[in-house]
Amino acid sequence: MSSHPANSSAPWTFTSEGDHCLIIRFGDSIDPAINARARQAAELIHNADLPYISDLVPTFTTLGVYLHPFYPNPPARKTLIDMLTATLAPLALQQAQATDALSESTEGSDVTEATRLIRIPVCYDPDLGIDLADIAKHCNLTVDEVIQLHTADPVRVFMLGFAPGMAYMGLSDSRLAIGRRGTPRQHLPAGSVAIANRQTVIYPNDSPGGWNIVGATPLRLFDPNTPPYAIYAPGDQVQFDAISREHYEQIKAQQYATR
Repeated sequence: MSSHPANSSAPWTFTSEGDHCLIIRFGDSIDPAINARARQAAELIHNADLPYISDLVPTFTTLGVYLHPFYPNPPARKTLIDMLTATLAPLALQQAQATDALSESTEGSDVTEATRLIRIPVCYDPDLGIDLADIAKHCNLTVDEVIQLHTADPVRVFMLGFAPGMAYMGLSDSRLAIGRRGTPRQHLPAGSVAIANRQTVIYPNDSPGGWNIVGATPLRLFDPNTPPYAIYAPGDQVQFDAISREHYEQIKAQQYATR
């Protein structure tokens, strides 16, 4: 594995991961601005329609560029890096302009993006939010305060990972700061809503998991038979809406009646 700083002024670095993957790194912290640049880079490369690229995977701070393993006469690694650097030139210019504009600001994450707002109903009934009491105790809050903070403001979908349709969303209010559980559970039902490290995940299918469960959503989050498969995508904003147990059961019955 080697690192390639394509040029000294580019606000990213390249790292080779095996023979058919490059990782483009835009930073090393969970920050909406860094995440936005990874997504914007994916869009620029996708629009360039380079035939030897098979997949683009944006994450919190990086973009994975995957190459077709059997593409005839692929470009040499240095040539590929030079081509990607040229493709990302508009992003470098945008970041330089943003840095100049924000030179007097202490916030480095003011990035304008076209995003969707996805509303997700969550039932915080204690039978579903099995860790609510422990979360409240750890955070020195009441259960009602935990729910209020979790539903207060939209959170960003940083990336999908771990399981198909599973989004990592944040950042939550700092008063909800709590780590992962010491011992993961072997089974959590689909729709379980969980928090850790100022983020929220929702398990789209029955799954093991080590995060703290605050509630459950009745929505089907992932359907492999219906594009675009997941109800949200990286860059979307998600607003959690508290619902009653009765409303939860009604929506769930409707959602799963068509399976």
